[in-house]
Amino acid sequence: MRQTVQARTTIAASAGTVFECLADYRQAGIFIEGLEQLTPVGSQTTGEDARFEAILDVGVRTLRTAIVITSLEPRRSITWSSAGADGQSLTFELRPRRGGTTVSLTVTYEPPGGIAGALIAPFVEHTVQHRATGALDRLREHLSPA
Repeated sequence: MRQTVQARTTIAASAGTVFECLADYRQAGIFIEGLEQLTPVGSQTTGEDARFEAILDVGVRTLRTAIVITSLEPRRSITWSSAGADGQSLTFELRPRRGGTTVSLTVTYEPPGGIAGALIAPFVEHTVQHRATGALDRLREHLSPA
């Protein structure tokens, strides 16, 4: 059963500026924690269905996976998803407001299964929540004027 966590922040930048950052694979390390490398697969590097090979440091090991932009609406939302049924997705929704943009991040993930999974589920949820909050903090620090 897929789980979700959410985080929200306000960034002192326009929705267009925030979206440009989120849609630029070269800046994905700002909002994808542990990203060591993101390489385009083919010539498409932007837009829906752009596909990338990723190397992620996930603590105890290095993970190689495919990451795809699965949906986007310019200046409003973008979703980055890792391939496979047990992958994660990061959906950023942008809402312009006076002096900046409210950014809501929803992380959808498949928790580990079985009895062991049930035992560590609270730890996994806490970790995912911490990473979601950290992603928005890094994005805000990157885009907000000093």
